[in-house]
Amino acid sequence: MKIIKVLCILSFFLFQADLWAADEGRLLELRRLAAEKKTMESYADVCAYLSSIERYSELLSLYADSIRQLAVRDKSLAAFREYYAWKGEACFVDGDYDAGFRWKRKALDLAVRGRMQDKVVTYSSDMGYYFNVSARYDSARFYLEKGMEAARHEPRMAEDYRVMLTNYASSFLYEGKTDSALVYTLQAEKRSELDKDTAMLIENLNQLGAIYRRKKRLNESIHSFEQALRLCEAQGNFRTVAHIYGNIATVYCDSDQPEAALPFSQKAVDYALRYGTPQMIGLFYVNLGAIQCNIAGKSREAVVTLQKAIPVLEGVNNKRRLCEAYNYLANAYRTLGQTDSAMICLQSLEEMVGELRTDVERYRYHQTRAPLMQDRKQYREAMASYLALIDMQKAGYRDIKDYDVYLHLSECLHALHEYPKAYKSLRTAYALRDSASREEYSEQLSDFLVKYRTKEKELEITRLQQKELEREAALLRSRIVSGGTIALLLMLILVFLYVRQRQKARVAQLAQAAGEKERQFLALQKDTEQRLARKYIDGLESERERMAAELHDDVCNSLLALGMNIRAITEDCHDQAMNEQLAVLDATRERLRSMSHELMPPAFQYATIDEMLGDYIWHLSLPEGTKAEYHSTEGVDWKQIPQAIGFEFYRIVQEAVSNALKYADALLVRVELRLEGASLSVCVDDDGKGFDLNKKKKGIGLQTIMQRAETIGATVQLDAHSGQGTHLAVTVKVKLNEYGEERES
Repeated sequence: MKIIKVLCILSFFLFQADLWAADEGRLLELRRLAAEKKTMESYADVCAYLSSIERYSELLSLYADSIRQLAVRDKSLAAFREYYAWKGEACFVDGDYDAGFRWKRKALDLAVRGRMQDKVVTYSSDMGYYFNVSARYDSARFYLEKGMEAARHEPRMAEDYRVMLTNYASSFLYEGKTDSALVYTLQAEKRSELDKDTAMLIENLNQLGAIYRRKKRLNESIHSFEQALRLCEAQGNFRTVAHIYGNIATVYCDSDQPEAALPFSQKAVDYALRYGTPQMIGLFYVNLGAIQCNIAGKSREAVVTLQKAIPVLEGVNNKRRLCEAYNYLANAYRTLGQTDSAMICLQSLEEMVGELRTDVERYRYHQTRAPLMQDRKQYREAMASYLALIDMQKAGYRDIKDYDVYLHLSECLHALHEYPKAYKSLRTAYALRDSASREEYSEQLSDFLVKYRTKEKELEITRLQQKELEREAALLRSRIVSGGTIALLLMLILVFLYVRQRQKARVAQLAQAAGEKERQFLALQKDTEQRLARKYIDGLESERERMAAELHDDVCNSLLALGMNIRAITEDCHDQAMNEQLAVLDATRERLRSMSHELMPPAFQYATIDEMLGDYIWHLSLPEGTKAEYHSTEGVDWKQIPQAIGFEFYRIVQEAVSNALKYADALLVRVELRLEGASLSVCVDDDGKGFDLNKKKKGIGLQTIMQRAETIGATVQLDAHSGQGTHLAVTVKVKLNEYGEERES
C-alpha cells in the first residue's frame, strides 16, 4: 500500500507541469461563458477564479465593472454589493490594501442592511485575512470576531467559521503573542478534526508547529509538522507542503543547524514557484535568504535571494514580510562588510516599523540596528537596541536565540569599560545557551533529519523503480506506435501519390487552359493595338487630306488671286523690286501646292508604289546643295504589292525624308525599295549629322513611323550615331497578288 501511495504521489508530480495550462484553460472557459451569458453570476465566477489565483488584478477589476453596469441598469443592490466586493478583491490582488478595505466595507454594509448572513460572514472573513496580511492585527480580530459571531450557530457556515478561527489565531502568532495563538489554534484544530476537514486540519497543524517552535517546545513542533506532512501527502496538497517545509527549515536554522535547514527551504521555494501565489513566492524567498545568511560563505547568495523577494513582496504590498526581508538583507550586507548598504536597509525597515507599530516589527528593527551600531563602534546606540530587545523578551516576546542578545550586550558593555555589567550579561547568555532543553532539541532535530533522509532515499528508490517500469512500458508503446506509424505512413504515401497524380493531371489541364487563354488574350491585345493604330492613322490621313484640300483649294487659290490683283494694279509699273516680290509669292504658292499634293493620299489604283516613290523623290523641293536619290529592285511587277502596304510605305518614306531634310542637314538622301522573295523593304539613308539613340527621345515623326509599321505587321530598324548619318529600314512579309488586289499580310 505504501508503494502504491508513493506511486500516486509521483504520478501527481508528473502531471503538475500541466497545471498552469489547465488554469489558463479554466480561465478562458469562464470568460467564454461570461461573454455568452452576460449575467452577474457568470461575471462573478470569473472574478472568484481570478481572486483564487491572485493574478490579473486589472482583468478582475474589469469584470467587477461589468457587474456594476448590470447594477446600474437593473438598479440591483445585490449587483452593487457584488461589485463592491470584487472591486475590493482587485485592489487586494494589486497590493492596494487601503482601497481594498474601503470597497469591502461598502459591500459589508450592504450585506448587513440586507441581512445577508452568508455574505456578512464572507466579507468579514476576507477583511480579517487581509488585515492580517497588512499587519493590522487588532482590525483583523475585529472583523474575524464579527464574522465568527454570524457563523457560530449556522451549520452551513461551519467551514467559514473554521477558516476565520484559524486566521484569528494567526493574528496573535504574527503579533508575537504565542500563548493566545496556541489557545485559538488548538480550538481550530479540534473543530477541524470533529468536522473531518482535512485541508483546514493541515493548516492548523502547520500553525501549531510554528507556535511550538516560537515557544521552544521543539518535540511538539516536529510532531505537528510530521502530522501535517502525512496528511498533505495523502491529499496531494503540495501548496501547503511548501509552508511546512519552510517552517521546518526555520526550526533547524533557529537551532544553529542552517546547513540542515537549507534543503528544506530550497524545496519550499521550488513548491512555491510551481504551485504558489506571489505571496507564497515572496515568503519562501525570504525564508531561504534568512537561512543563507546563517551559513558561512553564502552571504552573497543571500543578497541575491532576498533581492528577488523584495520586488515580489512590494508587488503585493506585504509589509510584514518586507520587514523580514530588509532585516535579513541588512545582516547579509553587514557580513559582507557593506555597511552603507546595510544602513539603507535599516532605514527602509525603520520607515515600515513606523507604519506597522507591532512588537514583531519593532523587535526585528532593533535586532537589525543593534549589531550595525556595534560594528560602527557606536556602542551606546547598540546597547540601547539590545536593552530594548531584552525588555520585549521579558514582556513575553519569544526568541529562540535570546542568548545572543545578552552575549552581544556584554561585548558593548565591555567596550564601554562597564566590566561588572558585562560579566553579568555574559553569564546570562551562557545560562540560556547551555540549557538542557537545547541538547534535547538538537537530538530531536537529528532524529527528524535521519527520518527525512531515509524517507528521501526510499522515495528515490521508488522513483527509479517507477522509471524502469515506465521505460519498459514506453518501449512496448514505442513498438506498437512504430508498427502503426509505418502502416499509417504507407497508407499516407499511397494516398499522397494518388492525390499527387490527380494534381498533376489537374495542373496540366489548368496550364493548357491558361495557355489557351493567354494566346487568346495576346491575339486580342495585338488586334486591339492594330485597330487603335489604324484608327489613329486613318484619322491622321483624313486630317492630312482636309489640310491638303484647304491648302490647294483655298490658300493656293487665294495666293493666285492675290498675285493676279497685284499684277493688275502694277501692270504699268515695271519696278524690279515688285517683280521680285511677285516671284517670291509665286514660289510660295508653288511650295504650298506641292505640299498639298504631298499631303493628299496617293492614288495607288493608277500607279504602283515604285512609281509613286519615284515621283515623290523627283518632285522634292530640296535645299540648295542637297541631292535625293531613289532606287528600286529591277524586273519586279510592283502591281503585285497590296495597296495597303504600298500606302503605308509611301507615308513612312515621306516622314523619314522630311525628317532628314528638316533636322539632319544632309547633303544626300537615298531611298531604296527592295523585294526579295516575299520580303518587301524600304530603306532611307542620309549622310547628315545623325543623333544619339540613347539620348534622343522619340518625336511624333518616329512614333508615326512605328505605328504605321505596326498596322501592316512590319519591323523597323533604326541606326543612328552622332556625326555618322541615319539609316532607317522597314521590312514586311507580303503575299503577292497576281491581280494587284489587297490581301492579308
